Amino acid sequence: MMRASVLAVGLFAVMLPAAGCAEDDPTVTDLPDSGDGDRGGDGDGGGDGDDRDAGGDGDAACTPLESDYVPGADDAWDACISDDGEYHRIEDSISSTARVMAFEQIAELLFDPTRDPSPTDFFTGRMIYQTDEGLDSRVVRRYDPHYEVPDGTDCALQGVPAMHPDYCVGPAKLSPLIIGALDDGYLGDETPARAHAARAEAGLLWFLYVSHYKEATTCATKAKDCDSAYAYYTGGAGARGGIGLSRYVDEVDSYAHGRAWDGLLGLRCWRHLDDAETAADPAMGERARAQYDRAVLDGIAAIVRDRLVRLGESTGDERAYYWAFLRTLGPLLDREGQARSADAADALGAELTVADPAQVDVAAAIDAIDLLFDCP
Repeated sequence: MMRASVLAVGLFAVMLPAAGCAEDDPTVTDLPDSGDGDRGGDGDGGGDGDDRDAGGDGDAACTPLESDYVPGADDAWDACISDDGEYHRIEDSISSTARVMAFEQIAELLFDPTRDPSPTDFFTGRMIYQTDEGLDSRVVRRYDPHYEVPDGTDCALQGVPAMHPDYCVGPAKLSPLIIGALDDGYLGDETPARAHAARAEAGLLWFLYVSHYKEATTCATKAKDCDSAYAYYTGGAGARGGIGLSRYVDEVDSYAHGRAWDGLLGLRCWRHLDDAETAADPAMGERARAQYDRAVLDGIAAIVRDRLVRLGESTGDERAYYWAFLRTLGPLLDREGQARSADAADALGAELTVADPAQVDVAAAIDAIDLLFDCP
């Protein structure tokens, strides 16, 4: 007998456009309000962003590094275009913003821990995901510059993603994860549909995180990629605002969100001061890129921490939602966690691999996150 998943993939293949590599922007309509705070949480926006519920010590001791860029401050940076606190686009149109808006459309359909999306919701979500030049077209080719691989490695070549799954994270991990979760939700099984949605949610947030850093890296040789680095975090929002990943971060840790904005403004400041076609001051670029990435990763840690708190407070299908999310996004923290404290990273990883979510030591997992990611 032919498996139902194969039939579903065939159905999707007939109805959805194939991903391409042209420069046309994806078409997105009926965008949700970016400020309602109701998606991706339990309806209350995930807290006020200032208090960390389960034993965290907040951000009172967190201050910028001496090398960090802070707009308008008396810092180590020369005066630049970002000092007014606004991101000044290098090009008027940024195609990445439409992909973040598409994420918000999918979130509106699927990402709710209190209900199970319908098969139609999953089908529509995959149609949005696979819009021509949309999210899928970038997920399948996304690589992660945090990892070093041999020069000339091409993640688009057959067999290469399996050889370098961390570097070729898009084709090796994220694409099969996201499409698999949407398929599973559409087909239905004994797992609550909302848990499949949570896997897709976590996979997409992972993609947005990697994308901000990848674009900040290639910005050194293609200045307009700084625009994409800004858009993949904020969705193209004005000063201190944001949708997509930035909305999630702001809902649970407004300090990390503010520091991420300082970092992306530092990235733009660098490319204003160092405006050659190929940047001439890589040290300045690395300073800005590290500041930006440090804050966004702290925001990811805050999201994981928030979901751990909610896991401990939930039961039944809602708990299944948070557990699916945590087991998918939590491993993103391991790379930096191992560099900071292998013991704490291992402790967090151990809790995320417990067979029964009811047996997770939530307090121990949160203690590990607080040790590893105390400040952006």
